[in-house]
Amino acid sequence: MNILLAQHWDVKNEKEDDYLSFIAEKYNPTVTSLGLRIVGGYYVEVGDGPSTVAVLSSDNISQVNEIVVSEEYRKITNELNFFVSNRRAALGISTGRVGLEVYAIQEGVWKWNHYYNVRPNKKDDYKLFLQKISKDLEQLDFVELTQEWHMLYGGTADYLLEMTFKDPIDVSRLLNNQQFRELEKLVKKELIINYSSRILRSTERFEKPRWITL
Repeated sequence: MNILLAQHWDVKNEKEDDYLSFIAEKYNPTVTSLGLRIVGGYYVEVGDGPSTVAVLSSDNISQVNEIVVSEEYRKITNELNFFVSNRRAALGISTGRVGLEVYAIQEGVWKWNHYYNVRPNKKDDYKLFLQKISKDLEQLDFVELTQEWHMLYGGTADYLLEMTFKDPIDVSRLLNNQQFRELEKLVKKELIINYSSRILRSTERFEKPRWITL
């Protein structure tokens, strides 16, 4: 099972230089030593903030729960608060309906993330929709349906559907795809509620493990 721990924050303007050093020299090594995998850092280019997203992962939800209540994690998070504002965290588990492989680092990519709740009486129809869109997107060589997450807490909605692109222009290509537009219109009208989305850009100087040198 893939576990998603997404951390959201804004970097304080007057703390940017110290923030860079803290993240590279202390925060990343600490969360890694605790057992979390660093799988990405993103800027929010379109959609609601905070402006920075740090993505951590694990294969074991019990391990994540133990880590986030540990003294070491609380200490490093308190130190992080000196450099950032509007910090919040969200925890999700993969549904196993798309993206069955281990959730791994993706460098130099763009994300179009979709957030929504499924209408209570439309669960079965939604599963059919997910199968349909998965097959349709497999036919396109410029988009990957990466994961479907069930958000347990901290998210803006129950589900996060994650699409990955190599180039931002490919997001426009998908938006102009007639078949996708018809599916998008149908799902928003009949199957889901509380929809929102964000377009994210991976950090420009993604360099393992200094992935978040923003």
